[in-house]
Amino acid sequence: MTDRIRVWIIDTDTAPDIAEHYERLLDEGEFAHAADFLRERDRHRYLVAHGARRVILGRELDVEPQTLVFAADANGKPTLADGGPHISLAYDGALALLAVAADREVGVDVRQLTEGLDPVDMSERYFLPFEARYVAGGHDPLEQTDRYARLWTRKEAVAKVAGGLGWANTKAAVLQRDLVACVEPASSNRHRVAPVAVPSGYRAAVAMFGEAPFQVEVRTYEE
Repeated sequence: MTDRIRVWIIDTDTAPDIAEHYERLLDEGEFAHAADFLRERDRHRYLVAHGARRVILGRELDVEPQTLVFAADANGKPTLADGGPHISLAYDGALALLAVAADREVGVDVRQLTEGLDPVDMSERYFLPFEARYVAGGHDPLEQTDRYARLWTRKEAVAKVAGGLGWANTKAAVLQRDLVACVEPASSNRHRVAPVAVPSGYRAAVAMFGEAPFQVEVRTYEE
């Protein structure tokens, strides 16, 4: 039986009263982190992303969202303290993704295709040489940014599965590979990664622990 990952797409640019509603669901740690943002827009997006995570998981577990307790695993990744599905949350720009999987560790990442980033320079500094050449081979800056984001999200998704650091794993080879081995922590294990269909202007990827195949089910979150 093929494993399944549900990836929820969450629009974090909502009305102010929506963010206020979600704020009441958060625990002290989440509330304190939200207060650290200097820009109100960033605080708003954080509240929506983490509040929606609670609502989605509350529905799946049939519990009140504010009663969910999160803990950090050995690598600092949030988990459900009382057990339940494996989860991974990522957000960038006005989009958040929540990946939920029943039986295997999961990692998800999303990037907005923003102007001002020099994808060729970034890939030359952080990616493997053949991946940097692939990025530089884009016909224009938009295609180069697209290629950079596709590779970056795959590296980051796998790093989250393996419990590694994103920057350390920029040297993990992902171009034209569905099975990826992390650089940090070093291991012979390979993890399966796949793209996620997201709205225009974004690129995303999701990964699962181990080599076994999985199916991705994308859902749009609605309050």
